[in-house]
Amino acid sequence: MLNNPWGTVRFTDKVALITGGASGIGRATANRLAAEGAHVIIADNNAPLANRAVSQIEADGGKASHIEVDLADDESVCACGREVAERFPALHMLVNNAAILRQGRIEDGSWKENWDAETAVGLRGWALITQELLPTLKKGGGAIVNISSEAGFLGRPNGWVYDAIKAALVSLTKTMAQEFVGYGIRVNAVAPGWIVTEMHFGRAPDPAARKKELEDTPYEGCIMKRRAAPEEVASAIAFLLSNDASYIAGQTIHVDGGRMGMSLR
Repeated sequence: MLNNPWGTVRFTDKVALITGGASGIGRATANRLAAEGAHVIIADNNAPLANRAVSQIEADGGKASHIEVDLADDESVCACGREVAERFPALHMLVNNAAILRQGRIEDGSWKENWDAETAVGLRGWALITQELLPTLKKGGGAIVNISSEAGFLGRPNGWVYDAIKAALVSLTKTMAQEFVGYGIRVNAVAPGWIVTEMHFGRAPDPAARKKELEDTPYEGCIMKRRAAPEEVASAIAFLLSNDASYIAGQTIHVDGGRMGMSLR
């Protein structure tokens, strides 16, 4: 089993699927669930990165596999659902995490190029893959965690499509919780704040330097005055997936360093 500094092993013999599990919060979650005994399915359209993640988990003694899926392609999503059903007798955990972010203001007509692309992955794709995996999830019971964002609660210039999607996911989480509770499936969401992931440093001229800068520079946007590591979000996700959260459903947990609790100044 993977090195497990948390001292908990809550997912032995469980199967978890994480969309966008090859990097960022998804990768940290894959590592955490594998460390606690789960077989992790990394559902990602970046095969080289996903296979490296699988190889690392396996090298450390964990269990993982990769299923290539494009959430913007309905047939790819349906094929993923079929493959999971064929390879695994049950699915116990689903983390809807994959998303894309494009910049643009409402007045500049960015919806023409951003709306369809972003919603296809981050909203329509989430609903469809949940639907396709639901028969296998019913066999395992367990839990679903959707990844929203503080952006869905605050709103920002230049990111209206992404922010609208993340707000919609809060509502979708409540609907899923209502519809799936009879199958023994709990559904919750996590709304991260500013997390240091590839989304924020991957395209920089020097990604490693930008990553360190984000980690080391004080951040006045939350009461803890720093940005978070993806592992800190993964801990909250793992909690919501576990039986430790057995009486929590339809909720959105903010993992944002106190951002939502700050007084307006």
